[in-house]
Amino acid sequence: MSLRRYEIILPTRYNDGRPVEPEKVDATLMEISARFGGLTFRPEQLVGIWFHRGQRFEDNNVCVAVDVEETAETAAFFTRYKEVLKKRFQQIEIYIVSYEIRVT
Repeated sequence: MSLRRYEIILPTRYNDGRPVEPEKVDATLMEISARFGGLTFRPEQLVGIWFHRGQRFEDNNVCVAVDVEETAETAAFFTRYKEVLKKRFQQIEIYIVSYEIRVT
């Protein structure tokens, strides 16, 4: 069985600087853990700096990681879920990375 880790970077502030309601992060954690049986949440602040259409954004983020069996269905879930998260967190982009892992 091949495993893959998905890491989702979630903002703690909207692009206009307002804080994201904690309930939105909590809902995301509940949805992912309910679907996949668990997750890792790194609440320490991750600072991101990026540019969009000439405007500079500075983000304060948290990270959610989930290790799952590598399947086409899982990949499709995260592709769809990204759009849900972009709306929920009112973001231009939500960064999700995945990579193969080996658990020993």
